[in-house]
Amino acid sequence: MPSSAATSGAVEHPWHGVRAGAFRGAVDTYALHDEMRRLAPVWQAPWGDVYVTGYDLVSGSLGDRRLSHVPPGSDASGPGSAIRDWLIYQEGAAHAALRQALRQPFVGKGMAALRPVVAQAVEECVGAAALSGPVDVVAAFTRAIPERVIGRLLGVPDEDMPLMRAWSVAVRTMLDTGFDDAFDGGANPADEMSGYFVEHLRHLLAAGRLPPLLTGLPAVVDALGLTAAGRNIAFLAFAGHETTVHLIGNMLFHLAHQPDQWSALRADRRLVANAVAETLRLESPVQKICRWPLEPVVLGGRQIARDQMVVLLVGAANRDPAQFADPSRFDLRRAARQNLAFGRGAHVCIGRALAEMEGNAVLEAALARWKTIAPVAWQWLDNSSIRGLDALTLRLAA
Repeated sequence: MPSSAATSGAVEHPWHGVRAGAFRGAVDTYALHDEMRRLAPVWQAPWGDVYVTGYDLVSGSLGDRRLSHVPPGSDASGPGSAIRDWLIYQEGAAHAALRQALRQPFVGKGMAALRPVVAQAVEECVGAAALSGPVDVVAAFTRAIPERVIGRLLGVPDEDMPLMRAWSVAVRTMLDTGFDDAFDGGANPADEMSGYFVEHLRHLLAAGRLPPLLTGLPAVVDALGLTAAGRNIAFLAFAGHETTVHLIGNMLFHLAHQPDQWSALRADRRLVANAVAETLRLESPVQKICRWPLEPVVLGGRQIARDQMVVLLVGAANRDPAQFADPSRFDLRRAARQNLAFGRGAHVCIGRALAEMEGNAVLEAALARWKTIAPVAWQWLDNSSIRGLDALTLRLAA
C-alpha cells in the first residue's frame, strides 16, 4: 500500500508529489499520474523507488510471482513489528493458509450474517444526520458507519471505539510516511492495536461469545496461534473499515459535484452498485500497493534490481485511458471493466464484499433521505497511499 518515507534534503523532482511525505492533499495527484503514464510508465525516482502507472503493467505486476509481497528482511528472526504477520505481507503456503482461516465470514452464506449489522449502523448514523442544511458528512456518518460495523462484527465494546479510531489514524500515517521503519522492532501503533486484539480474542474464547466475523475463532487460533490471530484481526479491524470510510466519502463527493448523476440514481436505484464501482475506479481508496522483486526483472522495458521497492500506482492504473474511456469522468453508466481498487489475484482484498455492501447501503439510505446534495467545502487527506476526505460539507435538502 505505501511508498517509502520522505527524508529531509530529498532531491526535488516535478513528480516529487507522488512520494510519501511530500504529498499534500491539495496536489493534483492525477495530473502527475497522467504525465508519468505518458512519459515514463515505469519510472525510477531519484530517491530509488520504482513507480508503475499503466493499467496493464500494474495489473500484470499484481499477479507476477517474481514480485514479492514481503519487504526484504521483514522475515528476519528476532523481535519485529506485528505487521510482519499481516495477511497482506504473506505469500505462498503461509498466505494461503492464513487467508483460508480468515475468509469464511466474507463468502457465501457468511455475508447474510453481516447484512443486519450494516443496516443497523446505517440507520443509526444516517438517521441522526440533519435533514437539511450544511452537514460535514465525514463527521456525521461516513466514518462512523464503517467503524461501528467493523467494531460490532468483531465484538469490540463501544467504549473502546475511540481507541480503534486513534490507532487506525496512526497506522494509516505510519504505512504512508513511516513504512521504511514499520517492520523493525520499534514500538508502533500496529503493535499496540495488535496487543489489544490478542487480549480481546483471549476474552472472547474464555467467554464463548463469538461475534459475526469471529464465529470460526477457535479454528483460526488453532491454525495460527493466539498472537498471529490477534495481529491479523487487528489488520481486519484497520483495513476492514478504513478503506470503506473513504469509498463512501469519495462517492458522495462526486455525486454532490454532479447533480445529474444524483438525479439519475434517484430515478433508477439499479445504478447504485454502478456508483460504488465507479467510485472505486475513479477515487481508489488504496492508491499504492508495493512489491519487491525476488530477482532482477524487466517491467515496461526497464531493468529493476532485486529487492528494489516497486510502487504500483493503483489510482493511476484505474484512470488509464487505454483501459477506460474518458477516465477522469464519473459515469454511472460506464461499461463494466475490472478496476484494481481491491487488487487482483491471490491477494485480492478479503473484505471486498463487505465494503461494497456498506457503500450500497449508505447510498440507498442517502437517496431515500435527501432529494439533493451539493458541495460546500472539503479537505482531502494529506496521504499519498490512501485517497479520502478529512472533511466534506454538503448542503442537504430533503
